[in-house]
Amino acid sequence: MKKKDKKIKNTVSIFGKTLSSHNFFALILCVVIGAVMTSRTIYINQKLSKNTEIVVAEVIDIYQSHNGLRLWGYEMKYKYLFRGNEVIKHTTIQKNEIDRIHIGDCIEVIVSLDDVKVQKWNKSKGTFTCQ
Repeated sequence: MKKKDKKIKNTVSIFGKTLSSHNFFALILCVVIGAVMTSRTIYINQKLSKNTEIVVAEVIDIYQSHNGLRLWGYEMKYKYLFRGNEVIKHTTIQKNEIDRIHIGDCIEVIVSLDDVKVQKWNKSKGTFTCQ
């Protein structure tokens, strides 16, 4: 009987399904992370859909980055002037975009006027020669 009691303590019953306490914790963690990512995406899209300014930025570096999980990716660093201040940002790029982007090229960046931390490279415009 004691073994049955121990099993009951390590499980959680939710919506008629029985889960181990570890799986329940993982489920809650996934739901929280998903909610945060979804709300962040909605926030960014909302800020970039109204009250924005388009600026021209110069590509200053393209490099391979490591995120700590043995996964390698590529990033592009660019700078632009916004309200008299020089801003340096970076964004991830796909491996197939590396051949089309060169240091010294210019890109179009959409910046939210409500939250200047929210900005996005207008990929549909591509890269062009700086003037």
